[in-house]
Amino acid sequence: MPTILEGALFIADAHHQEGMVDLPNFLEQLLAKPPSQLFLMGDIFQILVGSVAYTHPLDVLEQIESLSRQIPVFYFEGNHDFGLQSLPQLKNTTIYPRNAQPVAFSCQDKFYHLMHGDLFLGFGYGLYIRLLSSRLALKILGFLAHIKPLYTAISTPIYAKKIKNFSQSGLDFTRFAKTRLVCCTKNSTQPLWGVIEGHFHIGCIYQKSQLYVALPSFYCTKEVVKFTDLGWNICPTLP
Repeated sequence: MPTILEGALFIADAHHQEGMVDLPNFLEQLLAKPPSQLFLMGDIFQILVGSVAYTHPLDVLEQIESLSRQIPVFYFEGNHDFGLQSLPQLKNTTIYPRNAQPVAFSCQDKFYHLMHGDLFLGFGYGLYIRLLSSRLALKILGFLAHIKPLYTAISTPIYAKKIKNFSQSGLDFTRFAKTRLVCCTKNSTQPLWGVIEGHFHIGCIYQKSQLYVALPSFYCTKEVVKFTDLGWNICPTLP
């Protein structure tokens, strides 16, 4: 079972697209001073589909490749970035497709589930995202992308979609965290100590008998989560 190391850094929901500088600037900082591990927890890009070359931001992918030659990098596919196994820049990165999530990691002899976060959200959504990220759908998307007007018509609304930060009151978040922990515990084959996930753009940590880390959206708050000897911490990344 893979292990979360002290100094590990978690980035989620950056929703990077062409012209944005915050994610490349932060990755450049990491290249100068790498963490022990880097966890890319999904939706790092607004659109990144392995079979659609138009969606490949080569500058950022090359930064990730450079990091992956220095430290372990784990990429959990989200609902905005999938079909990534074919990307040469991610050949040294451990990629977890959605159908392989949640992924079991250990940390200080405890058992955690890691995932992008769009699991256990109902049959309808699950069917939709499974079909969208299937091999057949990826091939169809790759073919359709060669028809530029059609690709533009499909991608423009996605790029224009407003991205929100869903901060919640303490009481609401406690209820939400407990619900997510129950869902994950039911689907675990081992005693579950904690869950780390993005997708919801919350940026809060709950810890009682179990730990729940709702990762912040890098796009919204420019924050990440770092695991240190003091525990789990939400940290600002940029001045």
